[in-house]
Amino acid sequence: MNPKDQIKENLSITDVVSTYIRLEKSGAQFRARCPFHNEKTPSFYVSPERKSFHCFGCQASGDIFSFVEKIENIPFFEALKILADRAGISLQDSQKNKEESRLISLLKEATGHFEENLKRSSEGREYLFSRGLTEETIKTFHIGFAKNEWRDLFIFLASKGYSPEEMEETGLMIKTEKGYYDRFRGRIMFPIRNVSGATVGYSGRILPSLVDPSIAQGKYVNSPETSLYHKSKILFGYDTAKKVMNETKEVIVVEGQMDLCMSYQSGIENTIAVSGTAFTDDHINLIKRFCDRVILSFDADSAGQNALKKSAMLCLLAGLDVYVVGDLGTKDPADLIMQDKELWYTAIKNKSHIIEFLTRKAINEEKDERLLGKKIVNDVLPFLRAIQSPIDRNHFLKFISQKIKISEQTLQEELLRINTAINERKEEIITKLQIPKKEMLVREIIALIRLKDLKDSDHIKDLEIDINLFPDQIIEEEIFKIEEKLTSGNSETYFKDLIKSYKKELFNDKIEVLQKKLRDGTENEEEIMKELSTLKNIYKQV
Repeated sequence: MNPKDQIKENLSITDVVSTYIRLEKSGAQFRARCPFHNEKTPSFYVSPERKSFHCFGCQASGDIFSFVEKIENIPFFEALKILADRAGISLQDSQKNKEESRLISLLKEATGHFEENLKRSSEGREYLFSRGLTEETIKTFHIGFAKNEWRDLFIFLASKGYSPEEMEETGLMIKTEKGYYDRFRGRIMFPIRNVSGATVGYSGRILPSLVDPSIAQGKYVNSPETSLYHKSKILFGYDTAKKVMNETKEVIVVEGQMDLCMSYQSGIENTIAVSGTAFTDDHINLIKRFCDRVILSFDADSAGQNALKKSAMLCLLAGLDVYVVGDLGTKDPADLIMQDKELWYTAIKNKSHIIEFLTRKAINEEKDERLLGKKIVNDVLPFLRAIQSPIDRNHFLKFISQKIKISEQTLQEELLRINTAINERKEEIITKLQIPKKEMLVREIIALIRLKDLKDSDHIKDLEIDINLFPDQIIEEEIFKIEEKLTSGNSETYFKDLIKSYKKELFNDKIEVLQKKLRDGTENEEEIMKELSTLKNIYKQV
């Protein structure tokens, strides 16, 4: 049985779909309002017997893989991995996958250990309760506590059969000449989870009583980059927020873990946090799976406002509608909610579009009319130009014109001057949101194999491509595209070119891995250089 069939055997379609939308029983089937188009009367049906879904409104249909692809707005490879993780199935019996699966299990054990520590730590629990968190919220986010001891976690994980090297690989241990010790000590532990809900890292907040001004201590310590945790690709709370994000088509972005937990607890479940890292294109890609609208809530200090502007620009260029929450005074969301959650609701309700927010900010900061005009050109117009909708751009152009008494024509002329830089950045972002090239090549190869019955061809025997990897509807679409391409071309030449391109992608991946090892300095440099040289010579011959 191939991995796809195993996953289907282990996961019911009702369990998968109900993760995203609320289903109600309807005879032998289940129904709901379709998540793929707006409707008042449910026309979306799920059949447990056929393991499929169908919407009679928009005609969307398929199995668990196509559902996750469509609702998460991700390529098939990612949907396959998400469902495989959920079903506990390894996609390939490779050493790398076995190692990753073991590291995930290690982190799950560590999370459980931290949770048990918290149950026995009156100081840790009192701190969380003093910040307004309830027992239910603590449990929802699996918040724990790392004892203020050098090897508490090390001893626990060793007793579970994990090696020091595995513990170090997850970022939980630090290696010295004297041995290994726990990275996180005396800290409230917030697990950082991937889109599937598996823990891949942590953010640890030091207990106030353990703060020592005489030594360098970060208020928060985060896991380092590991094979599982890439901070530029993970948003804290995304796994708990995505269901409501999909329902509302909007997300609230805050800065810290405590802000997120309190917002979620207050009933605003579509909240995520950037957790001390810069907003990236990968973060935007995650948000775009579900949302059209982003509401930002960053600190009022200069660092927070700079982060807000950078995040807003990325969101606008990706075609999202961007807002800023109303005035929070001197408080962050967590403290505001603890005072009165209605104040947080009001701040969200009183949100301003980023253009309105920046225009009012400029007017408040500059009273000289001539200098104000220049400030608007420098601080506001780049954001206006980044808006993808011409109608919205025209609307806000009028808004700015009315506020600062400069004609729309003059502002339009200034806009034209910044077109080039904005367009270049837009192309860069659009490119990053596309399906990976290697996956597109695999789709084409499989489609051509089926179209021309080339499964026994010598060209593909060493590629280890599973021709049943994608659903039939995806391959059928590719076959249609290929048939158009082959109307005036030779199929054998086309096939060889495809294989050649795919092999080059494989070599690029291998070269990238070796170059990373060189940068990290974790392995023998001379051996890596030899391997790189060999690979590059082979690459030239492909």
